[in-house]
Amino acid sequence: MKRIALACLLAASLSIQAQEAKPSKEREALRRAQAALRAAQEQQATLQADKARSDAEAATAQRAAASARSQAAGSAARLKARESELQALRSQLQAGEDARRQAETRAAEAEQACQQELLAARQDLAARQQANQALVQLLERSTRALADAEARNRQLYTVGQDLVQRALGRSPLDTAALQEPLLGLAAVRAEDEAEKLRAELAALRTTGSH
Repeated sequence: MKRIALACLLAASLSIQAQEAKPSKEREALRRAQAALRAAQEQQATLQADKARSDAEAATAQRAAASARSQAAGSAARLKARESELQALRSQLQAGEDARRQAETRAAEAEQACQQELLAARQDLAARQQANQALVQLLERSTRALADAEARNRQLYTVGQDLVQRALGRSPLDTAALQEPLLGLAAVRAEDEAEKLRAELAALRTTGSH
């Protein structure tokens, strides 16, 4: 605006000077003034265009900067959200790892307890089997001893019955022969039979003592 005012003043001054000078000089001065005015106007228009373009570029830059700031803020928010998600995933992963280790520890303890129980059960079973075997052997020995005792009892009963039958079946003549003092053959024979029976009884007692 100042340049335009100066141009106007210059034109007015030249116009005044032209009125006072000669006609040829007036035309020349007027021509120069008009040329200077046109140049000033063109320069003013150029300056205004440059200013408008600069203002437009500045507005565009401001909008771009605002958009960049907005995008940066959005990116920062998204990044923060992703970091929160990542931290949550890490926490879940750590919790899962802790749970896995605890489960493995419990499983190992349970397996060890089962192995100890199995070992104790095997030892108890072995002890029971050994005790049962001892009982079976004792029962077998007792059964054999009982059978032997029954056999000896039957033999003793047979010997006793034989003695009774012999005593009951002895005739008066046999009794007299036993009491015959001269030869005493019947008595010797009876003594031999009695010794034989005592030996059998002694043998039965000896077998029974074993």
